Amino acid sequence: MAERMMSKFDKFWNEYSVVLALGAVLDPRIKFSTLAYCYSKLDASTCERKLQQVRTKLYMLFGKYSSQRTSSGMQRTVQGQSSTMSLQKNSKSLSHGIFGELKMHHQQLVTGKSQLDVYLDESSLDFRCYEDMDVLEWWKSNYN
Repeated sequence: MAERMMSKFDKFWNEYSVVLALGAVLDPRIKFSTLAYCYSKLDASTCERKLQQVRTKLYMLFGKYSSQRTSSGMQRTVQGQSSTMSLQKNSKSLSHGIFGELKMHHQQLVTGKSQLDVYLDESSLDFRCYEDMDVLEWWKSNYN
């Protein structure tokens, strides 16, 4: 019976949830360093492979989001050019979109890093100082 229980346990918990890991990495108090520590405590032999899997999924997700954001910005530009009234009505959101994209593009040219790279390279926030932090509010106020 114990063997059967162990096989069921392994079936469901042998592979860690990538979605939960992505949530942890997107918490500015945790990022990859804390995730690496936790993975190494659970199973040091698979730690690097699991971290690479999470990193790959994170960059894939970021790439899809970036391409959608860029194409929606381009659509806003084309729509804005077709109608002067529409352009005046949406000029604030249009300019923020265009200048936001320009800022991201310039940042990549200067540093050679994407916004994701910059975020991951920044040091993690001190958990003790930000114990009750609302992560979604942090993202809203710190990144576009």
